[in-house]
Parts: sequence; C-alpha cells; structure tokens
Amino acid sequence: MSETIDKSQLTREQRYKIGGAEYRAIDMLTRLVPLYYIGFIIGFGFIFRIYIAASAYARNVLETSNGNGPVNPWLFSFFLSISAFNNLGLSLVDASMVPFQNAPFPLIMAAFLVLIGNTAYALMLRFIIWSFKKCTPPSYVMLRETLHYLLEHPRRCYTTLFPATQTRWLLLVLIAITVAEIGSFLALNYWLPVLNGIPWASRVLDGIFQSIATRSAGFSVVSLIDLNPGTQLVYIIAMYISVYPVAISMRNSNVYQERALGIFHHEQEDQEGENEEYKPETFSKIIKLDRHPTINSVLTNSRKVIRSPDFFVMTQIQRQLTNEICWLIAGVFLVCVIESGPIMDPSPITFLTILYECVSAFGNVGASVGFPGTTPSQSAEYRTLRLPAAIDRAVLLPSEQMEENEIKEQEMKRRNTVLSQGIGANHFVYNRQKTN
Repeated sequence: MSETIDKSQLTREQRYKIGGAEYRAIDMLTRLVPLYYIGFIIGFGFIFRIYIAASAYARNVLETSNGNGPVNPWLFSFFLSISAFNNLGLSLVDASMVPFQNAPFPLIMAAFLVLIGNTAYALMLRFIIWSFKKCTPPSYVMLRETLHYLLEHPRRCYTTLFPATQTRWLLLVLIAITVAEIGSFLALNYWLPVLNGIPWASRVLDGIFQSIATRSAGFSVVSLIDLNPGTQLVYIIAMYISVYPVAISMRNSNVYQERALGIFHHEQEDQEGENEEYKPETFSKIIKLDRHPTINSVLTNSRKVIRSPDFFVMTQIQRQLTNEICWLIAGVFLVCVIESGPIMDPSPITFLTILYECVSAFGNVGASVGFPGTTPSQSAEYRTLRLPAAIDRAVLLPSEQMEENEIKEQEMKRRNTVLSQGIGANHFVYNRQKTN
C-alpha cells in the first residue's frame, strides 16, 4: 500500500479496509437484506411443513377443505410462507385461514410474517443489526464500528432503516392501531353469530390475526361480511392509513430533507430576528429579503415552525392524503353507480361493502368481505360498465372485428342491390305485359 496504485487494482479486502464505515455498512446491507428475505421465507416454509406433519387437524384441513381435491402439504407450506411475507393474502385453501380459527400456531406464524414483511420490516431489520452488535466480541473492532454506524446513521445507508427515535415511534403507532382494531373486533362482535362456537382465547387470537392481516394482507380468519359495520369501518380506516406510519418515519428521518426542499438554516439570522426590537427608524433602512420558494405560500408568522423539518413532513402528508382520497372517492362513486341496483335491493352488496372493496384495492391489501355461496371476492360479482352503442364514434381503430363488420356490411349491400334490381326488373316486365 506504500506505492501509488489505481483504485481498480485494489482487492475487495483492501477496499473494505480503506472504504470507511459507510462503505462497509452499505456492503453489509447488500448481503443482509437478501438473506433476510430468503431466510425468512425458506425458514418459515419448513416450520409450516413441520407443523402440518405434527398436526392431524392441519392434514385433515388440507385433505377436505377444497372440493377439487387435497392440497399438497409442501406446496401449501411454502406458498403460505411466500404469500404472508410478501403480504399477498393468497392461500391454496379456498376458505383462506378460516379453517384455522382454533389453531394458534399457523395464525401466529402467518401474522408474524405479515408484519416483518411490510410494516414492521424496519423494526425487525434494526433489531437484527442491534442483536449482531451485542453478540459481536469487542476484538472485532471494524465489524462493531460498521454495525454502530448502521444504528447511528441508518438513513445514509438504507431508505427503510430508521434511527432509534423514529423506530420507537413506528412501534408505538403499530401497537396503537392493532389494539384499536382488536378492541373493535371483540367489543362489537361478541354477540354476533359470526363468533359463535369460538372460545374466548381463540377470539382474541383471531382478532389479533385479523387486525394485522387486514391492514396489508388479504387473509381472513372469519367471514368479514358478517362482522359488525363498525368493525368493517375500523378496518377500512386501518387499510387506508396502513402505509402512513412507515412513510412518516421515512420522511421524518431523511438526513437530506432540508437541502432537498431548498431550505437552509441561518442561526445567526434567527438570533438577530429574535433579539431585534421594533424601532420606527428601521423603516428607513434597506431591508434585505431572502427568497424561500418552497414556503412562500405558507401563511404563518412563526419562523421556527416554518423552518422546522416536521412542518414540511406534515405538509407533504396532507397533500398526499388529499390527492389519494380524491381517486378513492371517484372509484367508489363509479362502482356505486354501476351497482346501484343491487345496493337499492336487498343484497349482500351494500355501500359499506363496496367501500371496503375499493379501499382494499386502493391500498393493495387484497382483503374482501366476500359474497355468500361463492369463494372469490365480492368484486367478482360486480358488473362491467358498458357504454351505449349509439354514441357517435369519431375515430375507429383498425381491428379484426371491424374488418369482419365491414365484410358483412358489403355482403348486405350486395344482397339488397341484387334484390332491388330483381324486383325492379320484374316490375318492368309486368308493366310491359299489361300495356301489350
């Protein structure tokens, strides 16, 4: 290393040593994140398979739940692991997780996968890094320095890895939302038939699983259409705001936030502004104005509030909420117009169920209240919007159907022409014979 050499001649080990803590932290994440993804999917796939092998009830569910035949245990185990971790909500069992209402192990494992694959991903990743640091011996100085850098400056290395403050805030918000959903599930449905025959221990576990799965995954452990409308409304709100705890944590922990928004702090200017007293003679002075194009439209008198990063985070969230809810309202309106008949008639399709389906689709959740007597979601019962055929068409694009229609029209014209010529000739002969 005493001689001057080009960077391309450095080995990976030499780059690792002279690259600094940030380089080593990013290099560690390039290996940790894929291992996180693959490890949890494969590991829980085997866990589910072991559970099925040890549980006679689970094997009976796979053999008898579907009408088209038994489900392969290996396929079910890894399919459920991938579906839960990626928050897809798909299951090889037609009834989703309803057959496992009284089986705590698969519900707990699936709920854990749903969390660490989406909303609690940042929590789990930081916990893993923190655990590695605690388990690393003091002799591994460079490795401990890398892990310490990841914990102290996570947003310089990864978008969805947050500092300790934002991580704790995210954890508290997720707990609060989950508790609110569980409370509505137990308090509003304990007297309804949908929970009849389910012990209270299983009801609590089902409420926990449903509250976690409803926000981001489409699994269901009970018939959602039979739940209290208040519970359905709570689930709708939870699905709509499910992305915001992570989004708020991401924006609030952005280390380049102020420069990205064109904001620069001037501590000296702030102090002068605070200590400066009102004097009439200041009107005779030339006032120098600083341009802040990102906050000119903000009507406030507090300079500290305006220049606070949290102010811009809240502004961005308000704008995003406003933009998103407009699209959601438009979608709900169109579906209500198309399905106005079933809504007005006694039918499982109501305004609340349509709102549930639209919010679930808008939030990429995949949950559905269902439709009685069918296994697909309720949206499978919706009709398509057809425009009247009499609408004037200004432009027709070439297609096979249009060519077939043109051929039929030409054949029809030929037949009409031949028929009209035949009638005209017969009429002429008849008139000539009559004249003679």
